[in-house]
Amino acid sequence: MNTTRNRRLLLAGAGAFLIFLLAACGSGGTTSGTPTTTGGQTPGVTPTTNGGSAPAPLPATQTSCPAAGTARAAVMTTLTLGNHPNIVYTVNEFQGHTPTFGTLKRYDVTNGNKTEIVKLPNAIMNDAQISADGQWIAFSASVGGVQKLQLVRADGQELQTLYCGNLLFNLQWSADQKLIAFVNYQNNASDIYLLNVQNGSLQRVFHPVNSHAKGLDGYRILTWLDATHLYLITQPLDQPADTLSILDITRGSDQDSNALQQVFMVSPSQSAFCWDSDSSYNGSSLFISGCKASDPRASNNVQGPSSLVVEPATGGSQHSILNSPKMAITSVRAISKTTLLLVVNNQGTNADTSQNGLWKINTDGTGLTRIAIVGAGVSSVGNMNLNPYTQYPWSNISRDGSMYALQINHTSGQPTTSLVYGSISGGSQTVFADIGAGTQLAIVGWTTM
Repeated sequence: MNTTRNRRLLLAGAGAFLIFLLAACGSGGTTSGTPTTTGGQTPGVTPTTNGGSAPAPLPATQTSCPAAGTARAAVMTTLTLGNHPNIVYTVNEFQGHTPTFGTLKRYDVTNGNKTEIVKLPNAIMNDAQISADGQWIAFSASVGGVQKLQLVRADGQELQTLYCGNLLFNLQWSADQKLIAFVNYQNNASDIYLLNVQNGSLQRVFHPVNSHAKGLDGYRILTWLDATHLYLITQPLDQPADTLSILDITRGSDQDSNALQQVFMVSPSQSAFCWDSDSSYNGSSLFISGCKASDPRASNNVQGPSSLVVEPATGGSQHSILNSPKMAITSVRAISKTTLLLVVNNQGTNADTSQNGLWKINTDGTGLTRIAIVGAGVSSVGNMNLNPYTQYPWSNISRDGSMYALQINHTSGQPTTSLVYGSISGGSQTVFADIGAGTQLAIVGWTTM
């Protein structure tokens, strides 16, 4: 894509404004990963119809793995979306440490209906994300030591497997929907591949040599900056991630760390255990947050002061947007041209937890407002989350920009996880999924149905 994030949202807009377990009944269909080939209609699912006419047969799709080292092109039949805001989320169920079901679900905010999009036995779903047009969901499914990169339409149709590997993660789908970037960890190297969804071609674009010898555990993808650049985070051995760099995919295959353009590195005066970043709505700037934190393996002290700065998207001089002596800002997300979301998660000895919650702020530093208050018994760093997989606006905010979705982990009494949504203007939250220990819930993002 030869465009910035601003254009990415314009692409999404054509669908409906600009798009770890709960066992709940739903009105939609349930699909299974058992069939190798599906076509026409998935068993148990009523196809979407328009105007009462009989639906056209859907093309055949395959859920078996492609030959080793290869991928397959996606089959993507257009889905006509509705106008009800829907939140897509994952539910991973376990019996002890053994996965029993991985499920993609969606919640209709307008009528409260819950629908199983796809439910896979003995699977764990991760890295799920919604396409820019709101019609498709890409995810990884781990089954019996094999990890599948899979795709399914938002109505549960056309479940398919595009690629299989032993340890693949960190899927990131470009906003023009042409490329899925992912990490394939093998031979102690975080290889990054690009899968062309349209033709099934596979390219190893990043192959770091001797990472362990250089004191690195590996790399992970933060997000797409634009159609030809990825933000990568460097992970030192047994240490927190401390560097953000850009990978230019136009420079060919098997690039190594020497090809990376560093745009940010945590300074000695900062805590590498507490920083986050996101590119601006138009892809021209990079916002970086930081706070005071200790090694979570020894303690969980996460406190203010916090800083929020902005710099050019490709690196350069910074200027401050916000400095707070009390807030521990643990996440920052750009959700519009002028607005950022901030997660504040103070935790530990003498921490001022009264500041905890979801806040919004203008990109010029004005208008700091808390829009969601986190109550007692909610513990903090990493326990109050926006979308854990992707950073596009529709990953966290409804397509019309009016609502947010948030994951909250409660630690008082019996540990539970809740998924909630609320108005971006503030006010009460609505819990739409709530589950106890032994299951995992995670926000995937917003579409309309």
